[in-house]
Amino acid sequence: MNRLLIVFVLLAIFAEFSLAAEKVILVGSGAPADIDDPIVQRLKKMGFSVEAHAHDEKHPVNLTGASLVFISESTTSTNLAGAYKDCAVPVVNCETWIYDDMGFAPNDTGFNSDIGDTLKIVKRDHPITEGLAKEIKVYNEAIILMTANNLGGDLIVLATRADNENLVAISVYEKGAKTVTGQTKACNVNMFVHSTAWASLTTDSWKLVERSVLYAMGRLLAVEPSGKLATTWARMKD
Repeated sequence: MNRLLIVFVLLAIFAEFSLAAEKVILVGSGAPADIDDPIVQRLKKMGFSVEAHAHDEKHPVNLTGASLVFISESTTSTNLAGAYKDCAVPVVNCETWIYDDMGFAPNDTGFNSDIGDTLKIVKRDHPITEGLAKEIKVYNEAIILMTANNLGGDLIVLATRADNENLVAISVYEKGAKTVTGQTKACNVNMFVHSTAWASLTTDSWKLVERSVLYAMGRLLAVEPSGKLATTWARMKD
């Protein structure tokens, strides 16, 4: 009985630890802002707890127990600047105008927020983009696409605007990747989603968002078993 009790106690401790490790810090214009409700609900549907913080708080916030920081475009860039530049927690970022503060670009002269709805997938063998068509519609109606043409360092470009391949829409900086000003301490995924578009994302677009979250957290890994059959860790779990 004593051994059985010990097992139950250890399982309870492990479960509590696992739950704490699944916390996502969401940074937006509110805590949370109504405009960010679709991404909040999607993260919860994925099984994460969401701790929302407004952009006018002191940043970086306490990241104890967090597995990811998700920065919505609803933020005002001057409120965040480079607060998460040296973050040891993975970051998914939709706020283009802090790319220079994060060290991903030398300045903000190459940032773009033109209206559009279609991306070109330029790296189709990456776990985030695997299985998607060469061109995909990401919004049900044309809304702002957050992109940039002046990113530097050791980035992996996954997607661009379909009508302008110089404008990067999805990029990845792996942990330890060289940036314009230094190197990352955790994986960073930069995304195109404008906050006014959350309710208009297509099925393919939500796939990109979910996979970006999982990949940044290290839960979506490329696997190439013998025979070179491309797949992903998450798919193998299903």
